[in-house]
Amino acid sequence: MSGEGSGSTEGLSVVSNCGTDPSIQMGITSTSSVFGKGSQSYERNGSLSISLPLGGYVLSVGFDGDVNSSLVLDSPGTGSVSSYVGATSTAISTGHSKAGNDSYDLFGSADIKTSGYLYGMGSGTATAIGSSSYGVTKIGTPAEIVGQVSGVSSLGLIGNSSESFANTGGMDNGLHAESRFTKNITEHMTSSSYSSISAYASVANDASADVFVAGNASSGAWSADSTVAKAAGVNENVATNVSAEIFGLANSNGRYDAADISAIVQSRATRDPRLYVSGGPACYAAVTQASDSSETSAYVLVKNSTWNSVSRTENNQSATISGDLTNLTSDVWVNESGASAIAFGKILMYADYQTVGDKAYITGNFTLDTYSEATKNLSAFASNSLGVNGNGTMSSSDSSIYGTAGFKGPLSHYSLYNSTSGAKAANKVTEAFVITNPIGYETISQPIKADTRSDPVVAWARTDGAYILAGA
Repeated sequence: MSGEGSGSTEGLSVVSNCGTDPSIQMGITSTSSVFGKGSQSYERNGSLSISLPLGGYVLSVGFDGDVNSSLVLDSPGTGSVSSYVGATSTAISTGHSKAGNDSYDLFGSADIKTSGYLYGMGSGTATAIGSSSYGVTKIGTPAEIVGQVSGVSSLGLIGNSSESFANTGGMDNGLHAESRFTKNITEHMTSSSYSSISAYASVANDASADVFVAGNASSGAWSADSTVAKAAGVNENVATNVSAEIFGLANSNGRYDAADISAIVQSRATRDPRLYVSGGPACYAAVTQASDSSETSAYVLVKNSTWNSVSRTENNQSATISGDLTNLTSDVWVNESGASAIAFGKILMYADYQTVGDKAYITGNFTLDTYSEATKNLSAFASNSLGVNGNGTMSSSDSSIYGTAGFKGPLSHYSLYNSTSGAKAANKVTEAFVITNPIGYETISQPIKADTRSDPVVAWARTDGAYILAGA
């Protein structure tokens, strides 16, 4: 390594914080940082796993990863890029109930991620590849949480001037899984599960950034009142999983030009005691140009995404969602000073089941949404599309009531504005459906708009479906 400024780099694999309330974190990290002119790089790979009985709990973490980072600054500035593969698991005892039973909190997480920032002329890269997992069990009870991720996260940042900015916006670019189970001193129990795959990048002042994330993430939890023989991925009280490939690119080629991208595929489940699930993919791209540069652009693609969530009891009460989509894209560019454009799209699904007194209530909703916007009378392009193949289903039910809704592809769902050809939008799906039994509130709608009269010009299209039902 060499340079006129100062820098730091690190690789780390540790077990820490084992005590009365045990916590374990284990991972492998690479971080390269520079202040001033200089360069840093670091690469490491390895695997470790451990399972420890501590303080009435069994905590497990493990990883198998390859991480690297590299940063070069050719002008005075500052920057840091980091990659990480690892997991945490924690158990906290919180007292006893009036009946003398233990109260406690179990939580854990697993990650494969990259992040970073750069100010100045130079470049930075970071890559994390591998897998990690966690688990926590309360000894003598069925209470348990589990989670795992596997895949790759990579990041590239480039600054072409001494005033360039490129970063991940303080967000992690990667795969994440977490779950939690809590039993408090009033015997109230809460379970939750969350899994996600996400990407973020932002640039300004003649800079560029690219991100790539691919793989799968899953997590789950069994409650202290579970009576089943536990099988991960089969019968957790709450469980989520996602998979996808995400690619994003942002370019700003002049002073005060800026571009941003973000994307996520997520899945969530809670039981508190209401059963609630949600999830789906979303992406966003935005640009603005103040210079006379050739182009400012941003593009993001979410490919082959799947999402699944379930929250259930052992009394035939459940809320579930599942979905898949081949492509979700946001693509924007401008090449004239004073122009701006944004595009975003999403599929969001949720369902729930809850009881109030002796009556059960269920709701569910899905939304397929695209939106594009650009400055009028200036050279610009903004496009968002969902397609070509995709399916989604949600349901809420018990032994006496049932509600389900969803959509079936192929899809032709997009919003588009091109300054040379105007605005267009479409929201075609092969089938959208809502079913309730006994009959409840059911609705499907497909609003659409393409307006070139106003400034900014907008185009949007949406497909919605929902149900609401109260049991007898």
